[in-house]
Amino acid sequence: MSTIRLVLEYDGSRYAGWQRQPDQPTIQEAIETALFQLTQETVSVTGAGRTDSGVHALGQVASFRIDRQWTPREWLRGLNARLPDDIAVRTAATVSDDFHARYAAHNGHIFYRLVRRAIAI
Repeated sequence: MSTIRLVLEYDGSRYAGWQRQPDQPTIQEAIETALFQLTQETVSVTGAGRTDSGVHALGQVASFRIDRQWTPREWLRGLNARLPDDIAVRTAATVSDDFHARYAAHNGHIFYRLVRRAIAI
């Protein structure tokens, strides 16, 4: 088994957050769907943290385990070819078997952008 670490970038505008939810599109579901299309295997992807509906990410870390010995470049190219245009894998790496995206997270940064402007009525 190989453990793969992904660094993701996405525009979360049309997603109901990270975590898989019934009847709503999520980032986790999109990545797992792309993995299935690529490998024909059902793979569970773990994120370093969960995001809320509509939240974007520039460096979300995720990981999964799979019985494939592909290069990071193969994972990167294969997933990006199957993911929607608003989700991208920035980097992929094979990491040690004890790596877990959620437990390996040491710190994170959250940025809020507020837009204040008059609304035309």
